[in-house]
Amino acid sequence: MMPTYEQQPEDVLSADLNPIQQPDDSGFYMETPSALSALNPFTDDQSIKRARGAAFRIDNSLGSWIASAPFSQFDPVDGYNPFDDNANAIHGYEDYADAFISSGSPQETSAIKHRIDSQLQDKQYLSETGGAGLIASMTMGLVDPINVASMLIPVGGLVRGGQVASTAGRFAAANALGGIASEAALSATQDTRTFDESAINVVVDALVGGVLGTSAQLVANIGTRQAINRSVASSLSDTDTPRSIGAAEVFNTTLDQEQLAGVGLINKTLSVNPGGRLAQSPSRASRAINQQLAENNYYFEKNNEGLATFTAAETKIKQYDTLLYKQMESTKDAYKQYSKSVSAGGVKRMNFVDFNEEVGKAMRRGDQSDIPEVAQAAAEIRPLFEVTKKRMQELGILPEDVDVSTAQSYLPRIYKFDKILTDRTEFRSIITNHLQGINAKAAEKAAGRVDKIDAGLERARTAAPEVEKLTTEIAEAEKWSGNKTSLMEQVGEKARLIGEEAKVTARIAKFEDDLSKAKSDRLINKLIKESSDLKTKLESIAKAKEELPILQRHLELLDNPKAHRAELRRLTKRANSIGRLDASRQRALKLMEPMSREEAEAAADEIVNKIIGAPSGLVPRDLLPEGLTKRAGFTKSRTLNIPDERIEAFLESDINHVTESYLREVAPEIELTASFGRKDMGEQIREVSEEYSHLIRDAKTPKERAKLEKQREADVRDIEAMRDRLIGTYGAPQDPRSFFVRAGRVARNINFLRLLGGMTISAIPDMARPIMQHGLSKSLKPLGAMLKNMNSIKIATKDLREMAVGLDYVLSTRTKALADLTDPYSRRSGLERGLNWGTQKFGNWTLMNQWNSTLKSWSGLIVQSRILDNAQALASGKAIPQKEIRKLAQVGIDQQMLGRIGEQFSKHGEDMDGLLTGHSHLWDDRTVREAFQNAILKDVDSTVITPGVGDTPLMMSTEAGKIILQFKTFIFASHNRMLVSGIQQGDASFYMGTLGSIALGSTVYAMKQKLSGRESDYSPNNLVKEGLDRSGMLGWLSEPLNTVENMSGGRFGLGAMFGAPPVSRFQSRNAIGALLGPTFDLGGDSATIANGVLNGEFDSKQTHAVRKMLPFQNLFYVAPLLNKVEEQMK
Repeated sequence: MMPTYEQQPEDVLSADLNPIQQPDDSGFYMETPSALSALNPFTDDQSIKRARGAAFRIDNSLGSWIASAPFSQFDPVDGYNPFDDNANAIHGYEDYADAFISSGSPQETSAIKHRIDSQLQDKQYLSETGGAGLIASMTMGLVDPINVASMLIPVGGLVRGGQVASTAGRFAAANALGGIASEAALSATQDTRTFDESAINVVVDALVGGVLGTSAQLVANIGTRQAINRSVASSLSDTDTPRSIGAAEVFNTTLDQEQLAGVGLINKTLSVNPGGRLAQSPSRASRAINQQLAENNYYFEKNNEGLATFTAAETKIKQYDTLLYKQMESTKDAYKQYSKSVSAGGVKRMNFVDFNEEVGKAMRRGDQSDIPEVAQAAAEIRPLFEVTKKRMQELGILPEDVDVSTAQSYLPRIYKFDKILTDRTEFRSIITNHLQGINAKAAEKAAGRVDKIDAGLERARTAAPEVEKLTTEIAEAEKWSGNKTSLMEQVGEKARLIGEEAKVTARIAKFEDDLSKAKSDRLINKLIKESSDLKTKLESIAKAKEELPILQRHLELLDNPKAHRAELRRLTKRANSIGRLDASRQRALKLMEPMSREEAEAAADEIVNKIIGAPSGLVPRDLLPEGLTKRAGFTKSRTLNIPDERIEAFLESDINHVTESYLREVAPEIELTASFGRKDMGEQIREVSEEYSHLIRDAKTPKERAKLEKQREADVRDIEAMRDRLIGTYGAPQDPRSFFVRAGRVARNINFLRLLGGMTISAIPDMARPIMQHGLSKSLKPLGAMLKNMNSIKIATKDLREMAVGLDYVLSTRTKALADLTDPYSRRSGLERGLNWGTQKFGNWTLMNQWNSTLKSWSGLIVQSRILDNAQALASGKAIPQKEIRKLAQVGIDQQMLGRIGEQFSKHGEDMDGLLTGHSHLWDDRTVREAFQNAILKDVDSTVITPGVGDTPLMMSTEAGKIILQFKTFIFASHNRMLVSGIQQGDASFYMGTLGSIALGSTVYAMKQKLSGRESDYSPNNLVKEGLDRSGMLGWLSEPLNTVENMSGGRFGLGAMFGAPPVSRFQSRNAIGALLGPTFDLGGDSATIANGVLNGEFDSKQTHAVRKMLPFQNLFYVAPLLNKVEEQMK
């Protein structure tokens, strides 16, 4: 069976769903807002706004009623009783058991618990905000509808010169009654409100009422009122105006508390790196933001008081390595299962890389594949992308309605840059056809739109005469508006007259017949007259038939004038739409114009250039040229929505590489946004600039102001640089395709393969680091537990992997960082891909990855046990030693958090023969879990020195710096995390660990000499010198000493200081390499070889130069064999 890893947002991501810190995290350090700021109704202070919200819910009957609206969304569960099973369902909430009496389901019980927690948190927050919280509570109490109503009762009793005592009594009585009513309402809607609390509040209400009554009566006398006004104005004039604070200034610490501990002179040596510079900035905001942004191992003065160092966004980003590790392990396990299946079926097996490609392709196709193991692996990896997508939606990075439009299911689009460069014409042609296809479809739609517009135009043209007709009809009808009765009579008369038409016509016909038969003149004349009269009447009837519809229309219009007026407006609007419709028709006709092939190819060229020219491989989302959005079919989003299948040959499908690249991009964006509100940290940079503006304003001399202005620019530069290092864009070349950039990348990989074969032996002094950080007894504790119960170590290390600790065997995290090979976006050619694969394997062949995983796991066990030991001690009522308080604060844990850790450990943790493990991935308090896990990860990466974004000079992120200073990352990181931090720590553990590290460094010297076939000098002064050099205890200070020593032939440097030979570490490095790094050292060796070939003198010097250029030549188990070969060739 393949292992299934749970990948839920709360397991791997930050607890901060909003840019503002969570209440439980920030409460202990929160800067108490000023009472004056609380009095300002227009303040932007987020702490005040939050206090007002809490007070509205706690101290205002209306707010309390809204916050505790009854639950109606939960379906009742038959037979459910929250008090069954010894009331286990309400464990921890026994004091509020009455609140659960009406609960009808487990879901409703959970909701009631949440409501109780919210009320308790609101009360706690109001308590912690001091005077500002009191003002907020009083304000919300005063505007309580019940209190307002009660206070209106006695106001009429105010009279100028009236009795103060009488007025105060009336106010007190009214306020007490209002308080009783208000407290009754609040108690009915708050589960946590006690009788004692209500009684006290009623008494206070009475007292406040009395005071208000007294004040009101006094102020009724104008002289007294003016005196009070003058007094208040005088007091306010002496008070500084409060200013708003942001995310970097919400903690209640001073500049001195944020000061680095230890020796000032040693701390000054940190100024070569951005993190060290910001830690010593004159700006308190810069110091705080530095801690929140970049991981460090420093001690600050505030740690002595138990105030915790902030958890860095960098540490939170590292936690995403757990996701990558689980994905890689899942894929590997799936491949093992697949291999067994095809072996049993006799089918040819694909290799691991092809299997990874198939998994990636399946993830674009709804996680479906003809190979069951591929489909299963894709389905197991899917939650990883869903988790990060959901997190980005919560933070507003992605819209809520984001959906997949280019494939059946989502897989991040990572381009194969080398494939695009090689087959640019084909890729451009695919893009061109896609653009023309979109345009053609849009043009076809535009043609259909023209037909609809033409129909609309026809209706508009026919509407014009209808408007004229209806306008006339309404005008004529309105003439009868005052004489509607007469109109109705005329309609009735004409209708009656028309009704006689048949009778009149028949009589005329009869008269005509009688006339033809009549003989008498008298009869004939009579018939002629009567017939003439009837014909006249018939003419009247004909006229009535013409007039009746008009009159009836008048009557119809008068009966419903609004409807016909509305019809007139509708027809008028339609008639007037001709111009608008005609303009729309012209636009649609323009959209119907097809995009030429040349235009489409030009746009495709621009898209391709954006892709292959993206800095650090971070391809922008807006790929379409801006001008293209004016064409039919293209939106303002400018996203290249071409189906993945059409360009799949140009996309990375290797799921390992896709996941790594994806997480390297989204993890910094998520955590920077969560910590600072925006990825660009614009608000924090503005705060730093504002603080410097105040400092510059208060500076006394132009020289001081100029210095501060320069320091402001430096601080902003360093903050932006570390931010961009986290994102992966700092120092990114303008043209990553250039020969210099790509050749430098290849050279660095080759240098790693040819020079660091013995790096595991060089890392032996790392064994002293846990002792240096935690002391001998604490460091040996896990080893003792291992001797008792090996299974306990396996369980504990599995827990550590959930914290991203000890993953190097799979991810090579530390190895790549030390070798300056941390560019995850460099897969541009087959050679570069091969070298990346080789460097990963090389880390395993040298056993460095295994060493790092083991050492980090050991360190993790030590710090985990140390934290949990202290948590247990605190829970049992014991006092925590000052040394432990300081250490815990340094890793980000204060005593309040330690208490909460103890609670979680008591629920989920385990004591395995003295080895404590928290099983923190099971903890139900996300905030505590993440604080605990981040503290362990931070300490482990400082114990087993893993460089961070603030540890190295900014130059090392440039292409030139990467070449010249390759392999120097460790010395800068060790300077910060070991030397300076250790001096700040200043206890016996550090000095004991230092002696151990120097001793182990001497051992490394002896082993290296043996492997290289050279004699060892065991004199004490030489061993101490070599031990110092090999241990890294001197940090970056050793580098200028060794460089001077190499270039001076040993006359100056570390060896000369100890009266010993030059350090052995760089004996084989030429002078050029000593000054300009291993790449130029490689060039020097090439020149040596070329010189020998040209001069026909190929001696030992040239032989050794050839040997140094070979990959794997100094692997500690290969080097002795090559030594013999080299010796025989001399």
